[in-house]
Amino acid sequence: MGEPLILAVDIGTSSIRAALYSADGRVRGYTQKRHGVLRPEPFMEEQDPDAVRALVFDSIAACLEGAGGAGSDVRGMAFSSQMYSVFPVDAENAPLHNSILWSDGRAEAVVDAMRGRIDADALYRETGCPLNSLYPVAKIAWLLQNRPEICRRAAKYVSIKDYVLFPLLGGWKTDCSTASGSGMLDLANGRWSRLALAALGLAEEAFPELAAGWTPLAVRNGGMLRRWGLPETTPLFLGGGDGPLANIGSGANRVGGVNIDLGTSGAVRVAVDKPMFEPAGRLWCYAMQPGRWAYGGIVTNAGNALQWLGTNLAFPPAADPDAATSEIGKLAEEVPAGAGGVVCIPYFRKARAPNWDGRFRGTMLGLTAGHDLRHIARAAIEAIAFDLATILEMAAGGEATSPPVILTGGVSRTRLVPQLLADVFDAAVFMPSHCEGSMAGAAITGLRGAGLIADFAFERSAAAPGTLYEPARAEASFYRELRRRYSQLIKTIQDSGLLESIRS
Repeated sequence: MGEPLILAVDIGTSSIRAALYSADGRVRGYTQKRHGVLRPEPFMEEQDPDAVRALVFDSIAACLEGAGGAGSDVRGMAFSSQMYSVFPVDAENAPLHNSILWSDGRAEAVVDAMRGRIDADALYRETGCPLNSLYPVAKIAWLLQNRPEICRRAAKYVSIKDYVLFPLLGGWKTDCSTASGSGMLDLANGRWSRLALAALGLAEEAFPELAAGWTPLAVRNGGMLRRWGLPETTPLFLGGGDGPLANIGSGANRVGGVNIDLGTSGAVRVAVDKPMFEPAGRLWCYAMQPGRWAYGGIVTNAGNALQWLGTNLAFPPAADPDAATSEIGKLAEEVPAGAGGVVCIPYFRKARAPNWDGRFRGTMLGLTAGHDLRHIARAAIEAIAFDLATILEMAAGGEATSPPVILTGGVSRTRLVPQLLADVFDAAVFMPSHCEGSMAGAAITGLRGAGLIADFAFERSAAAPGTLYEPARAEASFYRELRRRYSQLIKTIQDSGLLESIRS
């Protein structure tokens, strides 16, 4: 037998990735398969659960096949997944609805009504999640109100990872990390929140059984393991949500460690040793690993905003999401800081942190005949950076942070982004040579659960390779003033009443 490996799988919004990891973090095999998003109505974003499950299983098979028979060396499978997804299944374990994604904003009106009948602050203090359409608790409330005929047939409400793993486990299980991103986990007690259950009028039995992500679970479907070339005794580790796992995978899971993960969305997470709650309820707190929680916020419009620009405004339009992001990044490099006075509010999808105001729409200000897509591209990237900086500033106010900021995610590979973030944050930013924070975190969780490593970190004798970006003094000063003006603009628009007049 060869070197012990963990098969790590990341169930992302835009792609499924699978890789074989050794205990020292080296990747022995890798595959990626892309998939799309369904948009049946404005602000609704869904995926077909069966299509996602099939693609995950295809990715696992392709990864193992490409590794040339490494299946016998696999000591376990561990999973990372997009957070905030939810949909109902019936008594036969079949989907009754498409998976409703994190980016879906249909529940705005339902959330407004919920605030009038429940104690939203108490719910936040119990779950660590502000009451918002981002969370499954709100999406389930929308289903109960708008799809009652489906909900009457619902046996369980599950996440996409729960559904993918059901045929392997032969039952419904979810990890506490994923559950804490539902707005329904009691953080202090590690159980489904009684306040959330009461708000929905549902019993605990309507949700999967909770388990630790690093606990080995037996795979009940040995036939699938055999087809993949894996031993029938291969354990399965639930892993966690892609956000907290990105902190683990990037090495930002020591207390005060900061990870910014820039993919389809963007998130800032500070590792803390106890649940934290922002006084105004503008940040969330999720379970991560024993004695660790992730405290921070999500920017809904990040890589997807750049993709939108590349596929809708660029000519010729980019052929795929990665090409769109890359093209927008290249165009932005041709324009100096400040984008020639153009300001972009890139809220093409419902705005979450730091403003938590779903009334916003994408907006461009300051355009003249002398501007073009390059200025819009630069302004969009700068606005994303300003929102991330605000979240980081808020989170750091509750917990001392340890430099540098560790940057992961596909958008971090856009050449302009790391240095621009260092300048906007006025802080050092470290970008590891790999950008697979979430999948690496799943691998670490599996390696730890299988007893192949002693802690929640790869066994490395030296610091992880990567590039350190130091802020440039002049640019940092310039961006400090620009961010102040941007924040003032956001507040002015919110206070103007204009958002109410365009709300759909």
